[in-house]
Amino acid sequence: MQTLGFFFYIGLIFTFYISSFSIAFTKIQYPVSRRGLTTSRQKDPDPDPDHLLDDIKVEVDPSLQFDNPRLKKAYCAFQEWKKTIISDPLNMTVNWIGPDVCSYYGVGCVQALDDKNIMTVAVVDLNFGDISGQLVPHLGLLTDLGILHLHSNRFCGVVPKTFSNLQLLFELDLSSNRFSGPFPSPVLALSSLRFLDIRFNEFEGALPPALFDMDVDAIVVNNNRFYSHLPKNMGNSPASILVLSNNKFSGCIPRSIGRMQNLEQVSFANNRLTGCLPEELALPKFIIVLDVSKNYFMGPLPKSFERLKMIEKLDFSSNQLTGKVHDSVCSLPALWNMTITNNFFNEIGGECEKLIEDTLVMEDRDNCFSRKPNQKHQKDCLSVLSRPVDCKTIGCQPRDPVILAHIKRKAAKPPPPPPPTKPTPLSNTPKVTPSTPKPPPLPLPPPVASPTPARIFKNLPPKIVSQYSSPPPPVFQGH
Repeated sequence: MQTLGFFFYIGLIFTFYISSFSIAFTKIQYPVSRRGLTTSRQKDPDPDPDHLLDDIKVEVDPSLQFDNPRLKKAYCAFQEWKKTIISDPLNMTVNWIGPDVCSYYGVGCVQALDDKNIMTVAVVDLNFGDISGQLVPHLGLLTDLGILHLHSNRFCGVVPKTFSNLQLLFELDLSSNRFSGPFPSPVLALSSLRFLDIRFNEFEGALPPALFDMDVDAIVVNNNRFYSHLPKNMGNSPASILVLSNNKFSGCIPRSIGRMQNLEQVSFANNRLTGCLPEELALPKFIIVLDVSKNYFMGPLPKSFERLKMIEKLDFSSNQLTGKVHDSVCSLPALWNMTITNNFFNEIGGECEKLIEDTLVMEDRDNCFSRKPNQKHQKDCLSVLSRPVDCKTIGCQPRDPVILAHIKRKAAKPPPPPPPTKPTPLSNTPKVTPSTPKPPPLPLPPPVASPTPARIFKNLPPKIVSQYSSPPPPVFQGH
């Protein structure tokens, strides 16, 4: 019963945390998940990661006494991690001294799942610590860890391979740091993971298809350097949150997205996606937020969008979409905000016009509407509207020469400034080569301010008690 009580305790923490998430945008807040995220199917841990810990030596002062071997391993992990920390302005690790690891700031201990008679480390939370350092392989010794929060720090480097040993980890937040390299592959081995947030880092390359075969409820990878086409098996994911914005993804939205029946919030904003919006994008019936802005989508709005009965917010801005904005979309029962700016729409339904006057907030400037102010020049409209797009044949690459030219202009970099003219040195004047100072490093984006749930944990520094939890995924922020 105590073992079940522990699992219920962790479940309560997780449920309260996730259900408290919201995405603030003007005058509405979106719940993060309709589904309960506490369902943690216990799979047999992959035995392969164990050998990664073989080379880690657990050597501690023999005079120190530990209640059990797991706390001894945790002590080793925290001490090795502390050695890499070069800046801790809030003194979050100042009391990481001695064998009582359960009293360390940001560390939470509970009864082990497999042995009610021993205590073990289940939570590490260093959110908003502004700590500079790296992750160490020794963290793989925390095999009972369920929550790891490192939001808004300055950790850099890569995620150690030993993280694949954290088979009970169900919530991983590495957001707003300086991690780099390809997608952290050890994450793919975490059978219990339900919430993954790695936004605002410097990860690059392709998203592995295996990510969408995981039983993860939230995939938040925005504001990195990911590129390439999106995996075709995206529809295999049971996620309710999918945030891919502010990367460099290209190609089309995979049609398999129609199989993501739990999907509630999805953002593809500010990438290099092309082609037509797929009809299948409207098949997930629980979508409340959809953002495809700042891409290169073409053609009309799919007729299937009239099925989005729960949609509250739509953003199609800054694409090359054409045709009519139909009444069936404007009059969706839950829709209150729609943005269509900077496209080539040239007709809008009469019911849409009425709703705009009454309840619907619609931004429609920079289109091709004949009787509306602040529209595109007629010449620009004709150059696109005279070449209708056939979504059955357009494929995933833009074919229209006007759009290709637009993309080329948008992607073109300004020419470098001409080199400075060197004066002719006098015969008796020593020749001095001027050096160009390096620009200062770009600062990290500021963390997204958001309401934070009041979760009860001991041993947290007083300065950050009110900011304990991670912020919500920014579906419509940071474009």
